[in-house]
Amino acid sequence: MGQLQQMTFWLQEHLPEYLEKLGALVNLDCGTSNKAGVDQVGQLFREYLRNAGFELTEYPLTQYGDCCLATLYGNGQARILLMGHLDTVYPTGIVAERPMHFDNHHILGPGVNDMKAGLLTGLYAVRVLQQVEFSDFARIDFFLNTDEEIGSPVSHPLYQPTAALADAAIVLESARMNGDIVSARKGGGVYRIDVRGRQAHAGVEIEKGANAILELTHCIQKLSALNGRQPGTTVNVGLVSGGIMPNVVPDHAWAELDVRFVTVADGLTLDQAIRQVASRPNIPGTSIEITGGIEKNPMEKTAASTYLVDLIRGVGEQLGLSFQDVQSGGTSDGNFISETGIPTLDGLGPIGGRDHSPEEYLEVDSIVDRTALLAGFILEIAAHRDQLLQIKNQPR
Repeated sequence: MGQLQQMTFWLQEHLPEYLEKLGALVNLDCGTSNKAGVDQVGQLFREYLRNAGFELTEYPLTQYGDCCLATLYGNGQARILLMGHLDTVYPTGIVAERPMHFDNHHILGPGVNDMKAGLLTGLYAVRVLQQVEFSDFARIDFFLNTDEEIGSPVSHPLYQPTAALADAAIVLESARMNGDIVSARKGGGVYRIDVRGRQAHAGVEIEKGANAILELTHCIQKLSALNGRQPGTTVNVGLVSGGIMPNVVPDHAWAELDVRFVTVADGLTLDQAIRQVASRPNIPGTSIEITGGIEKNPMEKTAASTYLVDLIRGVGEQLGLSFQDVQSGGTSDGNFISETGIPTLDGLGPIGGRDHSPEEYLEVDSIVDRTALLAGFILEIAAHRDQLLQIKNQPR
C-alpha cells in the first residue's frame, strides 16, 4: 500500500472522530464580536493541538478572541505555515436555532464550512503525517486567527512575522464549490465620499444653495467609470445617504464604496483615480472629502505559487482528484500573508458552499480526500523545498 493510500485509509477510519470534533466546534456561538464564544472554541481546538504535540504561544487580546500560534517541530528544514480562523459571522443564539446537522451528503451549521472544517483538516493532515512517521520539516506553524471575518485588523500584525519566515503558507479556507483551489485573490479597500454643500430653502431661494446630493451623483458616475479601467478592477458604491427634508437644499451627502483589484500596481492607480475625484467638484459651492483606502493588497500568483500549484495537482492526480487553481474576488488572510513575499495557496479545506447564510454546508464525502490531499501536499513541499526557494528567490 502506497503512502497516500495508507494515509487515506487512516483518515477514513478516523472520520467519525473528525465529525464528532466538528460538531463540538460548530455548536458554539463564536461570532467575531463574541469574545467569550471565540475563546471557548479556541480553548477546545488548542486541546486538540496539544494532544497532537504542538507547542502553543498565546496572543491575548482585549476586544476579540485570543490568537494562538501552535508549533510542531521536526528534524528537517522546511517551514510551513497553516492558517485558520476561529470566528464566524453569525450572531449569538444562532446555534440554538440551527445546530450542526446532516442532510444526506451535506453537513449544515453556522461556520461548518467557514471554517471549522478547514481547521480540522489542518489538524488531521498533521496527525496522519505523524501516523506515517513523517518529520522531515523544521516546523509546522498553525496560526489561529480570531478576527478574520472583519478583515483581521488586529491579528494580521501578529501572524505576519511568522509568515515571513515560512517557506510556504497554506490557508485552510474551503475549496470552491467545484473543488478548485485559490492561487490568487484580489486586493480590496473601502472608501467614504463626503460632499459638503450649502443649505437653502428649496422653494424660496434654491439658487442660494449648493446641492450636496447632486454633486455626489457626479462623483458616483466618475467612480463607476473606473470599473474595468484595469482588467479585473471593480468599484461598487454600496451605501448612499444625504439630506434632511425634501424642501431643503442638502448641505451634506455621503457614499461608501468597495473596490477590488488584481495587482498592487492596479491598486495604486485606482487609489489615485479615486482621490482625484475630490479635486474636481462640478457644482460651485460644494467640496469633496475622501477618506478610507486600500485595506488589503492582492495575493498575486507568482512563479513560486505556480510551482506549489504544480505540486498539489500532482498529489491530486495520485488521489484521483481533478481541480484547477483560480483567482477569487474575495479576500482572506492569504492577502496579508502574501505581502511578506511567501508563496501562498488558499482554499485547501474541504468542499462546501453558501458561506454566511442559513444554507452553509460542507460535503461529507470531500473530507477524507481533501485532508489526504493536504497531507500529501505538505510532504511534497518538504521534499521540494530547495527547488521552491530557488524559484522564489529568482528576480522578477
